[in-house]
Amino acid sequence: MKNIFLPTVPLILMLLPWMSVSFAENHIPDYLPDGAIARFGKGFPFDFSYASDGTKLAVASTIGIWIYDTRAGYEELDLLTGHTYYVNRVIFSPDNKTLASVSNHWNDPPIFRLWDGFTGIPKATLRGHTSNINSIAFNPDGSQTIASASNDGTIRLWDEVTGDLKTILIGHTGQVKVLAFSPDGRRLASAGSDETIRFWDVAIGEPLFTFAGHAHSVNSLIYSPDGEQIASRGGDDNVCLWNANTGEFLHLLSDQPKEVASIEFSKDGETLATAYYDGTIQFWNTRTGEYLNSINVSTELYSMHYSPDGSTFVCDDNNAIHLYDANTLNLLHTFKMPSGGVMDIGYSPDGKTLVGSDSFGLHFWDVHTGQSLQSITGYSEVIHAITYSPDGRTLVSLADGLYFWDIETEKLLRTLAPESSVSSIAFSPNGETLACGTRDNTILLWNTSDWQQRTTLEGHIEGVSSVVFSPDGQILASSSWSHHDSIHLWDVHTGELIRTFVGETSSILTLVFSPDGKMLTSGSDDGAIGFWHVATGELLKTVETDADTIYTVTYSPDGKTLASTDDHNDKGIRLWDVDSGELLKVMATDTWVNTVVYSPDGRTLAGGGSGEVYVWDVATGERLKTFTGHIDSTASVVYSPSGRTLASASRDSTVILWDLTK
Repeated sequence: MKNIFLPTVPLILMLLPWMSVSFAENHIPDYLPDGAIARFGKGFPFDFSYASDGTKLAVASTIGIWIYDTRAGYEELDLLTGHTYYVNRVIFSPDNKTLASVSNHWNDPPIFRLWDGFTGIPKATLRGHTSNINSIAFNPDGSQTIASASNDGTIRLWDEVTGDLKTILIGHTGQVKVLAFSPDGRRLASAGSDETIRFWDVAIGEPLFTFAGHAHSVNSLIYSPDGEQIASRGGDDNVCLWNANTGEFLHLLSDQPKEVASIEFSKDGETLATAYYDGTIQFWNTRTGEYLNSINVSTELYSMHYSPDGSTFVCDDNNAIHLYDANTLNLLHTFKMPSGGVMDIGYSPDGKTLVGSDSFGLHFWDVHTGQSLQSITGYSEVIHAITYSPDGRTLVSLADGLYFWDIETEKLLRTLAPESSVSSIAFSPNGETLACGTRDNTILLWNTSDWQQRTTLEGHIEGVSSVVFSPDGQILASSSWSHHDSIHLWDVHTGELIRTFVGETSSILTLVFSPDGKMLTSGSDDGAIGFWHVATGELLKTVETDADTIYTVTYSPDGKTLASTDDHNDKGIRLWDVDSGELLKVMATDTWVNTVVYSPDGRTLAGGGSGEVYVWDVATGERLKTFTGHIDSTASVVYSPSGRTLASASRDSTVILWDLTK
């Protein structure tokens, strides 16, 4: 993030909000890693947070924190980078001066960072927790304190300005899962796997009292608006109301034992809503504990939130978001998500806009009219594969759907979301057909002229692991994960099955045609590489390696050499003589590699796996380039048809385009 130097001139100070937008726009190109010329995709969205004044929206993703200007139609302002792994949580301070973010890693201590809420400049990295951070909360009293709760059993209070540790609250005997400051900020409540709820004096960092009432881990904890009560949700499916000042148990809110998804106080504190995974919401009188009413929303339910003014509430199932009138309990609107799934929901601070996130991005609706306002797109699930169109103008990435990117403009052109989950993709050589192998055993053929599905090929008995066109585009080869369902050849024009190859008793994971189209080569999960005669289906030879699984096979352009990757991480990329089947050489790697591809001219090889992307000189075996920039492992690499750029796809849900001309 670039620094801003502000003269002490009142006019300049008045223009600060607009200047912050300008500097952020200038910063956008700087977040590309060295050697990269473009990034497609924004990662996977884990969390989002509005600034309290509603001017900014922060989205935590696999590659960093995206900042959007809500006043300019959610214009992209910046990407805050610095975390070395996925950003799981993000939240603005009440005064918007600080943005806090958390990155949890399965094998390393968590990273907790503070950023300037106006400029995005990093303020501090807070270290000390030894296990995942489950909850963070700013003190609402303006004391500039932020609390964090961890699986390491501790709660830490930090100075929001300096990042200094103020105190460590110790007392829980298990994971601390949730935190809640009292509305006046004088007390902090915490709960977790030890089945207790503990109250702390924030000013002196001392425990006040502890109470227990759940027979399982406490997973939710919320104060009533007046701070007099606190509600808890446990893994025992009980919802309890407590006196927040004395710890006295008040009410057990239970109609029948069923799993609770969410709890929420109404804005006047008179009602507590309990949302259940079975699709119902029940409403309770907080003074008497009396059951008031219930509604059936769907067959399932995951969360519920009241609007800032309390007039409406929103809840979500796995497919849609439902908006209700909080007084009449009448359904006002139902919003369908583009991906068919809902991840998170919320309101803008003024309550006028409803926001929902899915794997495709964030989507916004007008609360009063129900009208769709806009969407922030470019996010996706994990990317499994990528391919260039033959003309090199479009890049397709395979995640939870198909994403089509314009190489020149770097814009998302379209998405395709077939009903069947797609597992593999390939363009025909003339670019007129896109083949999609699916996990429900079928192959979908799409016309690229209008993106209408042309036909469905059926014949495999398990999911399709690989699809590949012959060099002349007349034949499509496909393989299956089944041990009893080898390789199928299809006539591309008629969709008819030409023949099935027999003789392989393991799962085939990867296929490639020889450049002359006469041979088809397979890699399987028993470490074998098979060479098949396309015209007859005969298995010509098998190369038995010492690996357990072959991930990728690819021919050199002259057809004389085959490169392969496998699960023997210390062996690198192996090059085989196609005629004899003998091992020619091994291209050494520092880390494991699971994907490899030849350049169009055959002079270099590119591969990736653990996150780095490598380029080797084929003749000498020398490593020419090492590109770093992905947060997670690399799933696929592919050269552009010109060979001037290399695209890599990662589990961090992005594709990076690397410049090979420098």
